[in-house]
Amino acid sequence: MIPSLATLPSLGLFFVIIFASYVFEDGAIALAAFVAVESVLAWHTALLAIFLGIASGDIALFLLGRYARRYRRLRARLLLMKGVRDARHLLRRHAFFNLFLIRFIPGLRTITYSLSGFLAIPLSTFLFSVGIATACWTGLIFWGAFTIEHSDWLAEKQLTGWAFAFSIILLVLINRFLRRRALPTPPKGSV
Repeated sequence: MIPSLATLPSLGLFFVIIFASYVFEDGAIALAAFVAVESVLAWHTALLAIFLGIASGDIALFLLGRYARRYRRLRARLLLMKGVRDARHLLRRHAFFNLFLIRFIPGLRTITYSLSGFLAIPLSTFLFSVGIATACWTGLIFWGAFTIEHSDWLAEKQLTGWAFAFSIILLVLINRFLRRRALPTPPKGSV
């Protein structure tokens, strides 16, 4: 797949990264970092593509939640749920901080960002929080990729490719671990 991406024009690869982030965010981040490190795409262009992909996906979730408010039955049903009431309390009390933290806990973004729109969290607060968190997250991934690429020790031992593969696997495993830790476990006997 990567060799065929190298034949794409820069603008095409830019949009591939954006759309890939809608499907598999961690993979798209790894792809953006890889094409930047391999100089297939300029690092600032790859970083912008992944930032736009992640941020636009998060904004779409927020807007979907806002749109769902229009349905009276759904609104009444959701607002009666204890989890939604708890989330509303947390999001309204510490919206910026909680939305910022959610960026780093996989498995909670979709529901929390949609719920933020549904609960009418101010769009400016949402955009500011998600923008800063996304910049930190993608910056951290890119920093790691460039550190691996420019490590003399890894290059000397010819381990750069293995280090990239290990990093991607580690990223996926950490995300799965955090998701399991963050999501509540259902009581025994419930389906």
